[in-house]
Parts: sequence; structure tokens; C-alpha cells
Amino acid sequence: MAVSFSLTLPRLTNFLRLVWLLAISWYELGTFYHHTSRCPWPDAWLMSSEALAPTHVLIVADPQILDHRSYPDRPPWLMRLTQFIVDMNLRKSWRAALRRYPDAVVFLGDMMDNGRVDMSDAEYERYVRRFKSIFATDPRLPVYYLPGNHDIGLGSSSPSYRFSELALERYSSHFGQLNQRISIGNHTALLIDAPGLVDEDRKRFAAGLSFAQWSEDHPDRTIAFVRSFSESAKPYDGARPILFTHVPLFRPEGTSCGPFRERGTLRQGSGLGYQNLLSEEASRFLLQSIQPSIIFSGDDHDYCEYIHTLPASDTMRSSPPITVPEITVKSFSMAMGIRRPGYQLLSLIPPSTSPSSRSLAHTPCLLPDQLGIYLSIYVPLIILTLVTLLISNIRRSCARHSSPTSRPNEWPSWDLNRSPNNDHDADHDLPLPSAWGSRHYSRSRTRTFAMCGRRRRLANYSNGLLGALVAFLWTGGRGRGDEARRRAGVTKGYLLDLRDVAWVPLALFAGIAWWVS
Repeated sequence: MAVSFSLTLPRLTNFLRLVWLLAISWYELGTFYHHTSRCPWPDAWLMSSEALAPTHVLIVADPQILDHRSYPDRPPWLMRLTQFIVDMNLRKSWRAALRRYPDAVVFLGDMMDNGRVDMSDAEYERYVRRFKSIFATDPRLPVYYLPGNHDIGLGSSSPSYRFSELALERYSSHFGQLNQRISIGNHTALLIDAPGLVDEDRKRFAAGLSFAQWSEDHPDRTIAFVRSFSESAKPYDGARPILFTHVPLFRPEGTSCGPFRERGTLRQGSGLGYQNLLSEEASRFLLQSIQPSIIFSGDDHDYCEYIHTLPASDTMRSSPPITVPEITVKSFSMAMGIRRPGYQLLSLIPPSTSPSSRSLAHTPCLLPDQLGIYLSIYVPLIILTLVTLLISNIRRSCARHSSPTSRPNEWPSWDLNRSPNNDHDADHDLPLPSAWGSRHYSRSRTRTFAMCGRRRRLANYSNGLLGALVAFLWTGGRGRGDEARRRAGVTKGYLLDLRDVAWVPLALFAGIAWWVS
């Protein structure tokens, strides 16, 4: 009995399905972990004589999760879709960032886009639960928050956009104190209520009071907190404190922000519920009172580096001015007007008594350009898929109508024991010629088919693999339902192919969305 087997080739739809599976796997998950793996902790900049492992701090700015008020001009269905896409992007970015295994996390404010808005307690509770569901952490991981203007408000609201009178109370009960002094990696850090400082500074200036006079009349606010620290924290034990603030400090107009910024620079400006920079007097008050070693700020959404200078505190000796770098951290969200979201990594070692040694190092990290993935990867791939399937179905219909007796989508079953002179015989009553098994024996066969009224010939060599490959690239192969597609025509066959291509990558996309939620 003759030995034979059938070689069934995959359809074009299987190839496109594979391309989409690879694209979804990489651009919806793999690229996030790839980006975070390429941004290590800046430990190499630190020299620890005590051989202690550095303390690692992950700094996140302006995640600003959306709600139905975020884009009031969008219809509800589009707003829900936007919220779903942005939430999923935040979840993927957060999961990837946590793979750096930080020892502490600091959020620089604006956790929620509309946390300050007048809403019911139940709605606010759902809003906070959604934020903490997106940014879920191990309960043992210390997480610190400072308020942003979208969390507690800044200035006066308007009749169409009212700030809640409970905003401060709600924030304190869910995220902690407005002003905090903490210790991280043997470093003192101050987390201040910058929106509150802006409001205080405006009222202080209008009242014609100094910072000292204002703090005596308002002992529970930010100015009093900073003055209290200034009076009790000196001298520092080998290192100046770290300052975390939501609103950046004042700097001259048009100052450069460095090479990591996407566009423009930080400019002074204010409006309903925001102020871009602290005032010059408030900034000087913070710098002179705290004399921080470094400042981390948010609010602007884009990256910025700036060096503040202070005169030396020791007037008895000639000393160089004190320099204070400020880093404005990129927003963590894809919806904040930047193409590349990001975060900051901070490494700390215990301060040394030697002023020349370095006890902290930091580096910015970028996340994938989600909008660029949609526009530069998915949209061209969708167009390519649609065009390819359309051409394939037109070719199939053209071949069918031009030659009714031909069956262009019927693929032969390749039989390696088939007689070279009789392609239609599947069995042999006599033994095969001895030369058939020889590698010198030619096994070329030809197949003809009709396309658009013309006969085409494909030559198949050796065991048919080359011919199979050429035929697959030309016709797309054979699959289940070919006969139904051939009879259905271009439109129905096109829709069936589109369904076959789409359902598996869509299922993978849904699985990733479920896994990160």
C-alpha cells in the first residue's frame, strides 16, 4: 500500500492573525516592561563607604485619573472609551514601574482629575477606590501623597465648576496630612501643601503681612509648617532635606528646562483652579527656610530641570552660593498633553559627614508613547489588513468568474509517493521505480489555474515545499469555509475573513485588559 500524507497550508487570515497577535502582545504589554527594564536605579552615581544598599524611591506625578467631567464636550460613550483606554494605560505603566521594586513611593499630587469638585460622598468614595485600584501596592510598601490643585482646589471656583467645601477634609481622610515631615533612607523629606501655600501667599500679600506675622495668625497652615521646620531642624545632620511640592518654584521667564522636555518651558500664569509657579516671594521663603538639597515638583506634566541659587548662609566667611536643583517630574498619564509619560527614580544612601560625598542620585524614566502606538502602528496595520483581505477576495472572485470550471481555491493533497507521470493517481498497484528514491531523480510537477481569464502555471520542485510556499504567498492557502466564501462573493467572503483575523487579537486585548485590572 502506498504511503501518503496531506499538507494543508494556512490561510492568509492565519498569517494576518499572527501578525496582530505579535503586535498586541508587544505594544499592549511587552513594550511597557521593556521601557522600565531599560531605566535602572541610579545607584552607580553613589559611593557608599558603609556598603549599604541604597533606598529606592519611585516618584510619580499627576496621574490625574479621569471621570465623566474631564472632557465635558465629549459624548458619554466617547468619554467612557477614553476613560477605559487611559485607565488601562495607567495600570500597565504602574505594573511595569513596580517591577523596579521600590522601597517607597511618593505621589506629587493631582491623583484625581476632579477630586476637588463638589460631588456626593458616595461618588468621591468610588473615585478614590478606582484610583487605589489602578495604583494598587503591597500593604508593606510605604506610599506618601501630597495634595495637588486638582485634589483640594486652588483659589476660587465658578458657578459652572464648583469646588467642594469638603475637599480638604476628604483629602486628609483618604490620603493623609496636607503637610508632612518624613524620613526616607536616613534623609529628611518635607511634603508640603503647595496649593494651600499659593492661597496663603495671596492673602498674606493682600493683608500686607510678613511670613512670620502670617504664620502666627494661622499656625495650622503651610507657612507655619515651613517656619516651624526652619526653627527646629538646624543644624542638619550631614545633609540638607529633600523638598516635595506639587507647584514648581519661581524662575525667570523663558528659562530652559533641559533636553528631556518635549516642548516649550515653564511660564508664570494662573486661572481657574491653577497657578503654574509659586510667586517669587513664596519661592524665596521656601528656599531660605528649608535650604533643600533638591526639589521635586509636578503640576506642569512635562519634564523640567532648573538650578536655584541662594547666597551662602555663613556671612562671616567667603563661601560660594548654595545651589538647589529642582526637577519637575513628567506626568504618569498619557492624557496630560505629552506624548511620552514618565516618572522619576531616586536612590538614597545615608548622608556622610563629608560634604564632598554624594548621598542621592536620580534619573528620569520614560514610558511608551501610547498615542503614537495607536497612530503609527495600529492604524497602518488596520489599513494594511483591510486592503490585503479585500485584494485577496477580489482575486478569488475574479478567478472564479473568469473560469467557471476551475477551482482556484482548491488545494491539492501532496503525495510524495505519487507517480511523476500521473498526478491524479493516489495509489500504485506496482512498486515505484527504484530511481524515485534517488536524490538525482527530478520530482518537478506543474499545476495550472485560472486567474482573470488567463491560465497560470506553478512549478513545484522537490517535495513541493517551494511550490507550496509560492502558492501560499499568491493565494493565501486553503482553510475551512473556502467553498462557502467562493460561493458567497467578495463582500461576504471579505467580512468572513475579517472576522477570522480579528477575533483572536481582540480576545488577547480583552485578556490583557482583564489581567491588568
